[in-house]
Amino acid sequence: MPVCAAIKPDGTRCRRSADGPHGLCWGHDPDNAAERRKQASKAARGKAGKEVRDLKDEIKDVIAEVKCGGLDRNDAAVMIQGYRALKDFIELERRVLETDQLAAEIEDLKREYGATG
Repeated sequence: MPVCAAIKPDGTRCRRSADGPHGLCWGHDPDNAAERRKQASKAARGKAGKEVRDLKDEIKDVIAEVKCGGLDRNDAAVMIQGYRALKDFIELERRVLETDQLAAEIEDLKREYGATG
């Protein structure tokens, strides 16, 4: 089976099977660009949304424990700092994914309109 003719952003050739009409794999075929963006967007939202909900639940638990006297306020403050760091990393991960998605869209548009760069 033929190998995809696409060159990845890191300069290496894609090694997946070329089953599309353009000699490209499904992931590089410009005919699939809209579907790829849709799937990537759904996946990113689902993961980030769950992580944020989990963090909120954990923080609410910490607050409840402090209120009922089951957790020292100083310990809770340190835990909240850790949650804040996790939140920052979730946001960073979201931005990196968004940047990667935009780069893929730009590459799709370059291929579609024959631009080089």
